[in-house]
Amino acid sequence: MEQDNTVARPIRQAEFGEPIPVTIEDMLNEISNQGPAIPAVMDSVQPQLEALDPALIADSSHFYITGCGDSYFAGLAARYAFARYAGVPTEALEALEFGRYAAEFVPPGSLVFGISNSGKATRSVEALVNARLGGAGTVAITGNSEGWLAQEADTILDQSVRLAGELIGMPSNLATDVDDEKPRRGSFGLVNYLASLTTLYLIAFQTGVVRGRLSEGQADDLRAELRSADGLITETVRICTPAAEAYAEQVKDIESYTFLGSGPSIATSLFFAAKTYELPRVYGVSQELEEWAHEQFFLTGNETQVVFIAPQGRSVSRIRELLHTTQTMGGCGVVVTDQSNPELADTADVTLPVAGSISEALSPLVYCVPGQLFATYLAKSRGRLAFEFDSPLQYEMNMRTIQESQLIEFHPAKR
Repeated sequence: MEQDNTVARPIRQAEFGEPIPVTIEDMLNEISNQGPAIPAVMDSVQPQLEALDPALIADSSHFYITGCGDSYFAGLAARYAFARYAGVPTEALEALEFGRYAAEFVPPGSLVFGISNSGKATRSVEALVNARLGGAGTVAITGNSEGWLAQEADTILDQSVRLAGELIGMPSNLATDVDDEKPRRGSFGLVNYLASLTTLYLIAFQTGVVRGRLSEGQADDLRAELRSADGLITETVRICTPAAEAYAEQVKDIESYTFLGSGPSIATSLFFAAKTYELPRVYGVSQELEEWAHEQFFLTGNETQVVFIAPQGRSVSRIRELLHTTQTMGGCGVVVTDQSNPELADTADVTLPVAGSISEALSPLVYCVPGQLFATYLAKSRGRLAFEFDSPLQYEMNMRTIQESQLIEFHPAKR
């Protein structure tokens, strides 16, 4: 029987200061001002991609995207864009799942993209370490080009950018330098998710060009659509804020929500659920659209909150059916959708509107906004800060659990 030769590295000590309180006002300001991160990241990352050896992406047989939390969600959101525009089999796996189980078995010629904006998440670093040991090429997508993740990667894509001279990321441009006299403001790092999505989409487009699947003109059109998400985010904040605030007040005493998505929107549903954990501290369950009909359906009744992520695309017809099912069983059907789906909007009990009509493949860039607004206003309705630790111990354990975990290398036994 084959066995792994495992090596446990010494645990690295994390450095972190005191948490900066994130007020409701800080959070709303960050939501309103996150859109410019998209063109800023594009202007920074696209030249890096063009400077890469084209063989890096032209000759790879498989792509893997890995990370934790929002970084993992970004990979899930972008995987179909890779399939459609790059023409490369692409799989997104959570960092522990990839690093400790899948990395050893990746096909020859695989390329692994590991995402951590801070560059400090142990599991993401471990994923790249074991990808390399498994014979894959590795690329760090990070906002910290000197960080741990970058040190372990063959190639670095630095997605850190500055707006008006201030770094966006976590802490974002809401937090000033310590040496400044201005008071520091809280940051939730929302732009990290947009930055990772933007970088991944750019990689997909560039790969499509290098491999002859896209013409340069087609890629430019896609990049233009990507850049347009900046304005759509701003407009979505404007039109969705009243609805999100009213819905949050309506359900402020409800403790659980189910968020449904399919295709790229699976990632958006996970993002929505994560924000309900992190901000108002309620239980948000993400589920694949069809699986809800086979599972959570049996828990659907009076006051059950079912939120459908519904960009125009291949799942709209099934959402119509399951919205009707939800309502027939006494649940509240909430639809997150844009103007291209008026029937859904008119039928839903609650609509959280999205501006414009972005393609389904790129929809996670804009469709994350209603989830941000709802979670923020639900926190406000429940009397919480936007992102609030219950105690110094909880904050310390959060930092240490993610950044001071044991990294284990898996050296495959000789066959």
